[in-house]
Amino acid sequence: MRHTTVAGMAFAVLLAAQAPAFADTLEQARTSLKNYGFTYCLAQAYPDSKHLDEDLAAASGAYHFMGRGAHFIAQDEETLEISHDPYQATADFIGIAYPKTPAQTQAQGRKNPLIACLTIYNSTEYEDFIQGQDSYINNPEK
Repeated sequence: MRHTTVAGMAFAVLLAAQAPAFADTLEQARTSLKNYGFTYCLAQAYPDSKHLDEDLAAASGAYHFMGRGAHFIAQDEETLEISHDPYQATADFIGIAYPKTPAQTQAQGRKNPLIACLTIYNSTEYEDFIQGQDSYINNPEK
């Protein structure tokens, strides 16, 4: 049985408290609750955070093409020049979106990276971008 640390609970409560008290739509309310569950899960998984960097890198690699990701990297068959890399395109999208995404919390007085990343992750722009990469899926089910 896992015991919840005070720091872990404070982290989860702090993040959950930053969301608006009321959602405009049922979908927004559900997304907010999913985000709470996700952040709570991370708080439980990383009470002291000493493995966080290593686990984030490993998880990122697992979803990449070389880690058996579902998308292929398109390249010229003769020159092997890459014509499109959906993983690099995704990294570029996030790299542009992250600095523009407000996520300052009153309690922290600074930008909260987890809230910013969840905001991007749940955005229609990101969903549209991801769907735009569908032509690079290996053996898609249609």
